[in-house]
Order: sequence, then C-alpha cells, then structure tokens
Amino acid sequence: MTINMIQFGDKPGYASIVATIVDGIARRILVAGERLPPQRELAHQLGVAIATVGRAYTQLEKQGFVESHVGRGTFIAGGRGPSSDISDNISAETIDLSVYRVPVPDLDSILADTMKAIIAEHHPQQILGSSPAAGQPGHRQSMVSWLQRSGVLASAAQVIITNGGQHATMAALSTLTHAGETIATEEFTDPKMKSVASYLDRKLVGVDMDEEGMIPESLDLLCRNQTIAAIYVTTRAQNPTNATLPLARREAIAEIGRRYDLPIVESDIYGTTMTDPLPPIYALAPERTHFITSLGRIAGPGIKVGCLVSPLNEVAKTQSGVGMSTGSATLLAAEIIARWIDGSHLDGMIRWQQAENIRRLSLLATYPLLGTARTDIASPHVWLPLPEQWRAEEFIDAAAADGITIAPTHSFVVGRRPMPHAVRLCIGSPASVETLKVACGRLERLLNSQPKSNFET
Repeated sequence: MTINMIQFGDKPGYASIVATIVDGIARRILVAGERLPPQRELAHQLGVAIATVGRAYTQLEKQGFVESHVGRGTFIAGGRGPSSDISDNISAETIDLSVYRVPVPDLDSILADTMKAIIAEHHPQQILGSSPAAGQPGHRQSMVSWLQRSGVLASAAQVIITNGGQHATMAALSTLTHAGETIATEEFTDPKMKSVASYLDRKLVGVDMDEEGMIPESLDLLCRNQTIAAIYVTTRAQNPTNATLPLARREAIAEIGRRYDLPIVESDIYGTTMTDPLPPIYALAPERTHFITSLGRIAGPGIKVGCLVSPLNEVAKTQSGVGMSTGSATLLAAEIIARWIDGSHLDGMIRWQQAENIRRLSLLATYPLLGTARTDIASPHVWLPLPEQWRAEEFIDAAAADGITIAPTHSFVVGRRPMPHAVRLCIGSPASVETLKVACGRLERLLNSQPKSNFET
C-alpha cells in the first residue's frame, strides 16, 4: 500500500486512521496480505505522533482487520478468522444470516428526548387517537422534505404514510392491479414482495437481469408478448443481488412503462442509506410511477414507518389500500420519525449505519472466497456466488449443520427459473461484528471444502 491510496484529513486522530483503513479494506483498495506502512513512516507522512499510529494499529489488530508480525510489519488480515477466545464463546450459537435485519444505531439520548418532548407537547388523543388513512398532514409534509433527498419531488397530497415498506407494497399492488393479473419484476426478487403478491393472488413473471439489474430489452420483449398489469422494480441495492440500475436503464424502464401504459412500482426500501446522484424512475416518469420507501433501514427494524408516493390523480386509489388493511399508520412511530426528519437526526443514524456496514464488509473482504461476494458499501446483505463444487441447496444445508442459517435461494427466484448457484448473506443480522467473524470463519472453511455428496458412491 502507498500512502496516497487512502485519504486522510489534516492531522487525523487514531480513530480516523482506523476508519480510513477499514474503509479501504471494504472497498478492496487494501487487500489481504498487503503490508501497511511502518508506524514511524506513516506518523511522519501524516504529521502525527507515533503513538497515534500505534494506537490505531493496535485497535485494527484487536478488531481482526490486521495482523502484526515482529520484524516483518503489519499486514491486512488474510481471512483466518477471529481469535480462539471469541470463537469459543460463540461456538455453541446458531448464527442467523437469513433474516434481513439491520443493526439498531447508537441513539444516545435521542429517543428518550423525543419521547419526552412528544409527551410534553401533545394531548394523548393526538398520539393515541385516530388518523386519516394517508397519515397526519404534518407527518406527510416531513416526509416530503425527506423524499427530496432521493430526487422525489412530490407534494404532501401525494404522500401516504404506511407501516413500513411491506405495507406500502401491499397498498400499491392491491389497488393498482387485480386478482389473477401478472406483475413483471426482476427474476430474483424480495421474498416479502413474493409473499404479498401470492397473498393478493397476483402472478409474478421474472425479467432477465445482470449485475446492473433489470434488463430493459427483456422487459420490453415480455410486455410485447404477454399481458402485464404493472412493473415492480428495485432501483438501488436490489435484494438479493445488490444491483443498482444505471441511468440509461432507469430511463429505458420509464419509457417502457409509457409505451405500454403500465404503472411502475419503484421500491427504494434498501437504498435509503446510499448516496446516489442519479434520478429515481419516479423523477423520470412521475405520471405513472409509485415510489415506495421505508425508514427502518436507517433507524432500526422496530421503526415501521414508510410511505407510498403516487401520482396525484391516483392517490385516492392507492390510499384505499392502507384503509382496507391497517386503517392508517401508527401515529406514535410516525410522530417520532417526523421529528427526527425535521431535526436532522436521521443524518447521524445514516452515518452510523454506513460505518457499521463498512466494518462488516471489510471483514468479509479479508477472506478470499467470501470476498468475491457482490456487495454495496451501504447494503447489509451480500450476494455470494458459490464455487463450482457447490449448489445452493447443498451449501445452505451444510452451513446449517455448521450452525449458520442462510435463507433458501429458491425463495428469491420468480417462477420456475433456474436456481442460481449463489446465496444471500445478511451480514447486518448478527448482533456483533465478533459473531459475524465466527460465521465468516465457518463459511470460508465450508467454501474451501467439498460437499459430502461428492464422496458418496
């Protein structure tokens, strides 16, 4: 590694050095086995005390990101896994990498202060009473300012507050399509979306995709040859593949929606902590796009607050989907989120989630085979292609026998398409990085082994 490969501010503290090196590992600028500069050399070039660099290196080694060898130097860890004492403490646990879960951010006193303010300022009826199906006007206005960050320019009248992203999906699909109709979506898609479609008696048909997401030419061919009622697409950090659509594909999908006069349901549940300068499909085709987002990815899974943004002439229709399900969103949760939006508290939570995710991704990057997973710097799930000897079902069963739970790959497949030789790992699910280290060690050993069936006659 040369010093100009990673960028520091002026005279960084030890925490800045740690964060920058961890980020370099996560982005694969720094790779396993690469030698870090000697402490004295790095201290001289950064203009800091040797003790500052020494403290940073010690912290990195304690967290398992580097290995120090007397007389040789300090190297990026080679994926050998956590120290034995950590492993022994967690060895009896079943580690769940199957459930899409994000860590709860360190809120300090924000939650307590918010609750105190709500109690002091509101009559109980305002929080525990009824609400319009679309949500309170103030909450909708707060969401408008939040949506602008993602390039969604809408009025409060177009915003419907929901109990999370899945609720918004149900409200959209139940009102924009009818029982028995077919919805086009990515060939690998969110299992919860599949569950909603099945519950509503809607059929799904898969559209070919690659590492950049849904392929517009395949979508166009499908719409030309089959009756489609709606297009459902995830623009950023798609679940499970982590694909993010480039601008040309967003524009092409918007144009296909116009050509065949189809509503587009754009899900942004997974991209809320990403920095994306590209416009969403909603901004390209606002007359037909219904935009879904959720704040749980930022504030923690317990915050079931999201929204559905619809064209003004269709808000009454999609709003009825909320009315016939839960009636309205939970007032207290919506009030908390509105205050956090207005007070800019979510910015700090996003930074916390990004830093935590970088720590976890940088751990994966130290393992040769786990490091091949398709990742996104802001996504708490990864899409791992399997070595030739493994098939998804066999690998998942073998991982379960070794105490690691992984979601079945077939749960992401739309229809009867071939099963991909890949698995999704939810690296945000374990409660700690130490637990994730144990899981990574087990999985890396498994990836390097042969399935038991290979030895059977």
